[in-house]
Amino acid sequence: MCAIDCPNSNSHTFQEKHLTNFFREINCSVVQLESGLWHSNGARIFQPVIMRGPIEVSSDEKKRLWDSGSLFLRYPVSRNNCGIPSYIHLVDDKNYDLDSLCGNQRKETRRSLRHCNVERVEISYLIKNGLALVTDTYARQERHINEWGLNWWKKNFEVSARNPLFEAWGAFVGKRLAAFRIDFTYRGGFYGDVLFNRQDLLKYQAMNALMFVSTREVIKRPEIEYVSYGIRATFGDAPSLNRFKESMGYRKIDLMEKIEAAPILKPFLKVDGICWFGKFILSRYSEESDKAKRLLAILDAISLSNRR
Repeated sequence: MCAIDCPNSNSHTFQEKHLTNFFREINCSVVQLESGLWHSNGARIFQPVIMRGPIEVSSDEKKRLWDSGSLFLRYPVSRNNCGIPSYIHLVDDKNYDLDSLCGNQRKETRRSLRHCNVERVEISYLIKNGLALVTDTYARQERHINEWGLNWWKKNFEVSARNPLFEAWGAFVGKRLAAFRIDFTYRGGFYGDVLFNRQDLLKYQAMNALMFVSTREVIKRPEIEYVSYGIRATFGDAPSLNRFKESMGYRKIDLMEKIEAAPILKPFLKVDGICWFGKFILSRYSEESDKAKRLLAILDAISLSNRR
């Protein structure tokens, strides 16, 4: 069942409750502020769930985040602020259709639609049929995933399947699942949370069909104001993937990204030697740990800020 099928599913109280439950069930820390939820997907790096454009964070809100155990805050601010260049990709055009795509991508998507069927699927279906695509995607991206990682994704799918804010779309070539996405609705936004595809079916460009059809159908909903892929990735931000999003009609919103360290850490991080040593240690584990990769990226950004 999806958010739009549930009574009061568009109320902030309903959404805060169920999204908070989701993050907690997958062992992610979450903090509720008046402006919306903030969460950490590892290493106590907190960022807001809402990703539509620049935001302002009050000193009281920061204090609540620090008091909740945050070590770093990462959030989008306007371009006249200090920070590092960043961006958000989203679609907010209610008339999104094939004409919204770039010329060549429009042609490729039409071709993909001739081979692929895109439809809503039960997330429970992905628990049985989606993990092979997770393994395949990791291998294609030359990323390591072990049994623990696969079990984590299985748990993620199980928790999503029980949550009324989440829904899944799949692209099929014949009866074979070629690509899928899992997303959630929150405060007028529809957020891409999971996206995987199958390597031996890449020639059918199922991701084109999947992104196009799901975006076109979701943005039509009266309660959805935008479909967002959020702020740039902390690590592994691939230019080719960003070009693909933009060619599929996702608007790039240029902004600055603010990264702040907890007051207890600030004096230490201003010392270049400490930052360098921290990055040296983290680099030894970054191939095996996404948490280490996130922390390494945060320290790189802080080192860059220190030199400016």
